[in-house]
Amino acid sequence: MRWGMARPGGGSDDGWFRLGSVQVTTTVFVVVLAVVSIIEWAFEPGSKPVQSALLLDPDSVVSGQVWRLVTWPISYPAGISLWDIIAIFLFWYFGTEIESLLGKRKMLWFVGLITVGLGLLWVAVVELSTSYGQLSTLSQLQLMVLLVFIAEYPFRRFFFNIPGWVIGAVIVGLQLITYLGTRDWLLLLNFAFGLLLTAIIAKSLGLLSEWRRVPHLSFHRTHRPKRQKRPSPGPTVVQGPWRPTPTAPVSRDQAALDALLDKISASGMDSLTDHEREQLMVLRDRLRRRS
Repeated sequence: MRWGMARPGGGSDDGWFRLGSVQVTTTVFVVVLAVVSIIEWAFEPGSKPVQSALLLDPDSVVSGQVWRLVTWPISYPAGISLWDIIAIFLFWYFGTEIESLLGKRKMLWFVGLITVGLGLLWVAVVELSTSYGQLSTLSQLQLMVLLVFIAEYPFRRFFFNIPGWVIGAVIVGLQLITYLGTRDWLLLLNFAFGLLLTAIIAKSLGLLSEWRRVPHLSFHRTHRPKRQKRPSPGPTVVQGPWRPTPTAPVSRDQAALDALLDKISASGMDSLTDHEREQLMVLRDRLRRRS
């Protein structure tokens, strides 16, 4: 399969609201905020008071400026570079893929929990050490989104037909080697715990189903079923051998695969888009591993 750059995601285009002809999903909303912040940086005074108030400064957070735990990904106090533009694009591209699986509400929790979690982790690491550092731009959040996508689709082909797990291994390996080589233990510790935190959040929201060793946290409250009145005794119906055997519930992956197979049966293989062909191969491999 070749890696395509068409609009990602096979789910609903339903967003929170419309901006012209564009459905503003959670991913699009974050991207719009980042772009607006960059434009604001260009027009504000040289001291950049707004951008300085958005970035994650651990001492300021400890002093009570807790909004920085949420705003740091859209802070660009030093301006924008080519890598920042690439990070925004990758966040949109792979974030849209993940949102097609989760939906806009769960994606909001996904992005929000990772943003606050990485922020709290950074504050804790800095405050517990003698080092000092600030956190800003969408780059770190984009990296975590990309790695979650690769973990969800490890055999999906990227550019040059390279499997996703190879790309992920190279990214993580380069990060670790860089931190080890520069003896930057603060960033190494932050990166390692950030990966673990992101994996736990993703697993708890329904992703990474194949990663059984990743802990799972339940965000759903359990409700006690209401007591129902006991029905009055009536004639007993004897169940015979004709009673149908209850069938096991169909998994999300099996339902998606069945939908693709129905489309092929109705219109042929050529009716599938490039993304749907890739999704067909991924779902087949995943279900084959489970059986």
